[in-house]
Amino acid sequence: MTRLRLLLALYLPALYALTLLSTPTEVLAAVTAVALVVLLLTATPVVQAAPAWVRSLSIREKSLRAAFLRLRDPDAAGRPRPRAPGLGLSS
Repeated sequence: MTRLRLLLALYLPALYALTLLSTPTEVLAAVTAVALVVLLLTATPVVQAAPAWVRSLSIREKSLRAAFLRLRDPDAAGRPRPRAPGLGLSS
């Protein structure tokens, strides 16, 4: 019984929409649109993993960009203040 209700809920609006189409070109356009939607929903894109050298190259580039972050802005918020030299270091 539940399946019948589901089928009626899905197909009755579609059958009603078919009555709104009066010319064969409108029917053809509707069928084409429905077929396109079904194809787009059922098609699964093929996603390939990136090769290991691409991943290592991107990690290397990211580390080079962030290497001297302290030197760019030493007074940025959240950075610790440099410590003053102690008395033991002066000669």
